[in-house]
Amino acid sequence: MSTAASASVAWSAWHFTATPEATKVFNESLSRFPGVKYKMVAFATQVVNGTNYAFLCEAAAPSHPQTDYIVVWHAHQPIQGEPHFTEIRAIEFMPNHIANGWQNWHSGMTPRAQTILTTATQQLHGVHYKGLAFTTQFNNGTNYEFLCEATLDIPGGVPYAVTLFVHQPIQGAPHITSIVKISPES
Repeated sequence: MSTAASASVAWSAWHFTATPEATKVFNESLSRFPGVKYKMVAFATQVVNGTNYAFLCEAAAPSHPQTDYIVVWHAHQPIQGEPHFTEIRAIEFMPNHIANGWQNWHSGMTPRAQTILTTATQQLHGVHYKGLAFTTQFNNGTNYEFLCEATLDIPGGVPYAVTLFVHQPIQGAPHITSIVKISPES
């Protein structure tokens, strides 16, 4: 991050609706990095000698129409001056899963993926999971990894970002294998 003190200053919750200021910082910090295309999914902020931004992004190579990976893009907006890139971190997924054979990320949800997510989470009470993107792997059925906006089902529930892993066996109902919260911290 931009200062040594940033480790002790709390990050905001993830915001899943871009503000004009976040969009400006995102676009300006990306302007010097042609090639990979980044789509902002959510952002969080941290006030330290200006504002640090963490942007949760879908990233795709220009030669490939599908999302290749998910990253957290960090930028700093100083009190005076232009925003600038500080670091990028690929989100490492697939805990306790076979690492090979995962397909490219799909931005948005297909009807089949939405059905799998809805069926797998219907017994989880107290949290709503909104699918934003997903990838699949074929292994004795289909493994799904969903990038989700999760919100507690309470008035004023603050959304947060997670990856939710589901296995759809060849026969039977889909079931959750793990849920991993995504932090804006590097």
